[in-house]
Amino acid sequence: MVVNGEPAWLKPAKFAGSIALVCATLGWLSVHLPVDPDFRRRVSRIVGTGLLIEIVLIGGQAARGVGSHFNRATVLDRAIGAVMGVTIVVVTVAIAALAVRARGNEFDVHPAFAASILLGIGWFVVGAFEGAAMIAIQSRVVETAEPTVPVVGWQLVGDFRLAHFVGLHALQLLPLTGYLAAVGHRRGLVDHPRRVVFLVATGYVAVLFVTAALGVAPALV
Repeated sequence: MVVNGEPAWLKPAKFAGSIALVCATLGWLSVHLPVDPDFRRRVSRIVGTGLLIEIVLIGGQAARGVGSHFNRATVLDRAIGAVMGVTIVVVTVAIAALAVRARGNEFDVHPAFAASILLGIGWFVVGAFEGAAMIAIQSRVVETAEPTVPVVGWQLVGDFRLAHFVGLHALQLLPLTGYLAAVGHRRGLVDHPRRVVFLVATGYVAVLFVTAALGVAPALV
């Protein structure tokens, strides 16, 4: 069975992998956040339940042989899309709440690692809401003759998925940068670990805004 030119199983598989990566990353980072354990557990339940709903709906639509995103063909398709949209907003807000709750408290990890965790979550939230913006305008691609990104096939211009991808993976790249900078500092290899984190974060934000601008550019001309 083929859905939107791809094998029906491919999209659920990609989302399952992405969800697994997000859950593993949050499992690593959340234990370092100085928040009340009960609050952390509540957020974990919200995130776990929400992501389970997402993958079930994506898989269910694939099993029906139809797309799960940007599909308004029937009342059922619109309802499923609405549930997915609301669910991912709730999940994103819950993850953001972890960072907001932790921000004013004292971390028990290296300051560079602590800063990178908060920055990673912050830009992950931005990336997630870029996905919500794509759904809100019911479009992800403006067809152009521009080059595509290897492997995934996304267009460099006129495609919001690249910016969405960049934003989401701040959750992995920035905390990993902070962790490595902290390790380097302890071993005498890095003199200013927080500076390293902020430099990488600044560069990452620049890439995020460039990809977002490229995505929206054809719609503005």
